[in-house]
Amino acid sequence: MIRQNWRIPWALAERIEEIQRIMNSLSIQMDHVFREANQLANFIINETINQEGKLQYLSFSQLPSKARRILNMDKHQIPLE
Repeated sequence: MIRQNWRIPWALAERIEEIQRIMNSLSIQMDHVFREANQLANFIINETINQEGKLQYLSFSQLPSKARRILNMDKHQIPLE
C-alpha cells in the first residue's frame, strides 16, 4: 500500500498518505520481508495485539521463552518448523 502496489482501504488512506509524505521527505529504503523470515517481529507484534498495550523488553532474558527460542534459532540459522 505504501509503495502504491495495492489499493489503499479508505479507513487507512490518511495514515498511508502521511507515511508516504514522510518517506518522500526523507531518504528511506523499504523492502518487503515475508513473515516466515521475520518470525520474531511477527511474534512480538502478536503479543502486543493480544495484550492490548505497550510491551517493552530491555534484555534477552525479559523476552518470553518463545521469543528467545525464535531468536536463538534465527541466530544459528536453524529453520523453524
